[in-house]
Amino acid sequence: MKKKKSLSNKVGKIATKENVKKTIKKANETSSFIIENKNAFLLGTGVILGILAIREIKKSFQRVGEAFESEAVDFIEPEITPATNNLTISSQESVNLAKSLLDAMNATTFIGLPATDEQKIADVFKKIQTGDDFKLVFNAFAKRKRFAGGTPTSYVAKKTAEAYDLIYWLKAEVDPFWDETLYNTIKHRVESAGLIF
Repeated sequence: MKKKKSLSNKVGKIATKENVKKTIKKANETSSFIIENKNAFLLGTGVILGILAIREIKKSFQRVGEAFESEAVDFIEPEITPATNNLTISSQESVNLAKSLLDAMNATTFIGLPATDEQKIADVFKKIQTGDDFKLVFNAFAKRKRFAGGTPTSYVAKKTAEAYDLIYWLKAEVDPFWDETLYNTIKHRVESAGLIF
């Protein structure tokens, strides 16, 4: 029995030495390969680290943006359905008129300050003949973000601005004292739609 154990121990030791030699040989081959191709490995590692860094930067910008987002406020979405038999404009025309109103309210002075193109608003309201026409334009305008007298343009302003409907925009842009005639025209058309101005 003792002879068998010593023989198996010798075989195990030989197998272990062979395994160690094979492992050392593979490690040497691997390290030689890495040394020979170190530039490729450095470049690959740099690319991977760069991609990970860009992803983390994007995530941090999103987190900053989320921090600047304004809190949700209560808003009752109006149900405004125009009567089709009382329309004088098409659905496509209402979209174009809504865009014209937005452009007029985002006008700027010759030095770049926010302004309102009252003449353009007056021209749009000449085409809005009925209360149902106004409802169609109101729906096309939907809710637009507003910041410092117009559509926000900077990242922070876009994140912090609140969205408002067409009536809010018109009340903010057209002054009842300086633009009394236009104000009364708008007020009459909005009220003919069954809405309060």
